[in-house]
Amino acid sequence: MADPAGAAAGFRRDRVTWTLYALLAWFAYLQAVPGLVVPRLRAEMGFGYTVGGLHVAAFAAGATLAGAVSARAERHLGRTRLLWASSGVMALGAALLTLGRQPAATVGAIAVMGVGGGLLLATVQVGLAEHHAARPAVALTEANVAAAASYLLLAGTLLLATAVGLDWRAAVLVSLVAPLLARSANRGTLVEPSRGGMDTAGGRLPPIFWVAGGMLMCATAAEWCITAWGATFVQQALDSSPDRAVAVMAGYFGGVLAGRVLGSRLTRRHDPSRLFALALAVALVGFVVAWPSTTPLPSTIGMALLGTGVGNLFPLGLSIAVSVAPQHAAAASGRVVLLTSTAILLAPLTVGTLAEATSLEAALTVVPVLVVLAAVALQVIRRARRRDLAVG
Repeated sequence: MADPAGAAAGFRRDRVTWTLYALLAWFAYLQAVPGLVVPRLRAEMGFGYTVGGLHVAAFAAGATLAGAVSARAERHLGRTRLLWASSGVMALGAALLTLGRQPAATVGAIAVMGVGGGLLLATVQVGLAEHHAARPAVALTEANVAAAASYLLLAGTLLLATAVGLDWRAAVLVSLVAPLLARSANRGTLVEPSRGGMDTAGGRLPPIFWVAGGMLMCATAAEWCITAWGATFVQQALDSSPDRAVAVMAGYFGGVLAGRVLGSRLTRRHDPSRLFALALAVALVGFVVAWPSTTPLPSTIGMALLGTGVGNLFPLGLSIAVSVAPQHAAAASGRVVLLTSTAILLAPLTVGTLAEATSLEAALTVVPVLVVLAAVALQVIRRARRRDLAVG
């Protein structure tokens, strides 16, 4: 849990910290690509909701596999080598995506991105949690501010590419410079486990961790229902072009960024579980505003509020999950990737299947249900902690 007022004192961002922040930002940029380019791919290839959901689910499927093997891969390769190898695999998948001209090729390329991205995410998370063991919530929330900025950057880059006569592929390819620059600037930087630090090799996770994991699954599923289908929903609700939909989604990603900036400051003074509860409430209000909107202004406002709340769920939930298993960082990080990737795998497919049977508007009502389930899990965690404190 975060320290009380003054927790930021002694928090130092060194070369390792900035390297991990940069790589997480690049990961987030590419992770958001499938959801924002599905409307364009549907226009190019003529597929339906279910195949569209497969594009987002493919990333999650790859990341699910990565989460299952990440701790073992770290033991065999070492953390630093795994960090750069996973970056290379993700870059390869992104390059293959831009070459695909059939759904099978684009889905396969995104799966490769997911494998590399899942390994990268697990490695960055455990690296930050151990490197800043005294202030993990601060490090993880700050890293996710960088990720949120990347979401907004992606939306802007897609719009810019269209404005200058290019397509979405240019926005993907230009991002591949980022890991090359990070690698060349950090050839001597090691991101290895510290001796006597956390038990990064693995370990038995406590039962309460799985409750936290279920909470994270619900929160992540809610977020990715919007990330995957938000642009398509807005396009249909407003009867607009894909570019207009991306512009409205820029409001959503702007909300994610603003929320995480605020969240990164609040975690220095407040309990992450209280902030998580507040984020759930803001997300629910945003959904209530955005869901029935048929004009740009209320749709943008609702999406911005939704982004503000949803954007904080993963970093705050992650800090809660790490805090209940502080001596098993690698195992916890790998399981978090596995659980959240499973949520990303199932949520877009579920919404796509429901949309085929009903409508996208009706299918997205799963979002408030997931928010409520996350709130229930949070209450279980808080009660368990109160019992532990009473016993102690």
